[in-house]
Amino acid sequence: MKKPLLLFRVMEALPLPVFLLYAAVIDQSIPLNWLGPFVASSSIAILTTTMLLVNKVPLNRLVIGISLYLIIGCFALLTNHTWLNEMYRILEASGMLASIIIVGVVSLLVNPAGFIGVKSPDRKKVVIFSLALLLVALLAFVLSFSLQGNKLLSEIIPFIGLFAIQGLLRSQMTNTVVEGNSEARKIKNFT
Repeated sequence: MKKPLLLFRVMEALPLPVFLLYAAVIDQSIPLNWLGPFVASSSIAILTTTMLLVNKVPLNRLVIGISLYLIIGCFALLTNHTWLNEMYRILEASGMLASIIIVGVVSLLVNPAGFIGVKSPDRKKVVIFSLALLLVALLAFVLSFSLQGNKLLSEIIPFIGLFAIQGLLRSQMTNTVVEGNSEARKIKNFT
């Protein structure tokens, strides 16, 4: 990975740690206190996403889902949409996974690189890898939602697992695309 791309990836991921660190220092029992973490992290999400788009850096679909969750949460707090605030309270960390799933479905349907985020001439492979990642996201959501109250099993493990499996699937998909291109070059050079 080139250094500028690594820097962009670190910047892209920045909204989540800002949200988590800010949320750790507030009194979470007071709903209005959530405004600070949501405004700070969603502002960073908008700025970093804009910077990545301007520099034509492909966006990580999981991070898009997290950013969407933060921006919607900020909007709900600023506009006093109590039903949406209540939904975020009920879902807890699994709400972020639900947002990732929504991004996954939309990406799969409208983006040539799908939810996996890897361009390939073989749309079938994109769909298969995207569906595999979507299945993992759904399992992470179920785990997170069903184990609410257990910080490790509800808020940490599902995200670590999802990002780790995304990395493995993307790597495997990238290798498949590279191998396919090598085979195509061999056939072209042979003829």
